Amino acid sequence: MNLGFKFSFQVTLVLWLVLILTAWNTVRLATGIFWHDTLKMYTPHPGPAYIAVTGALWALIGLFLLWSWWNRKPYMRTALLVASGLYTAWNWADRLFVQTEVRANWPFDLLITIILLIYINAVVFNPKNLNYFQRESYERKPENHPSA
Repeated sequence: MNLGFKFSFQVTLVLWLVLILTAWNTVRLATGIFWHDTLKMYTPHPGPAYIAVTGALWALIGLFLLWSWWNRKPYMRTALLVASGLYTAWNWADRLFVQTEVRANWPFDLLITIILLIYINAVVFNPKNLNYFQRESYERKPENHPSA
């Protein structure tokens, strides 16, 4: 399928990141549902329901972002920035307040989080990438026209 435009390498990487996180959270949802009994035995509080609900929430947000991108909605830039900030906040809140064991790789995880947030912001605010986040001028409805 040809969308009529070719994504830049930077935008393609961000799309892949959204797609990978959406797939990862879809697996979280499926795991929370289909492995409920096993997870209930081995997973501490809050358990498999938490895994399924958070997986569903982030999978739906990821699908919404991909759908918005595909349809080139004007709010895509804002939605991507808000979703990346919220996902980062949730990830670290989950890591610090929900998970019981402290992992030794937290400095690496923090570094990767910072790098990805900087990268997403750089791609979204790069003027060369602006056309990937909005419709072309001939596709837009007139904003100040009474019939719009």
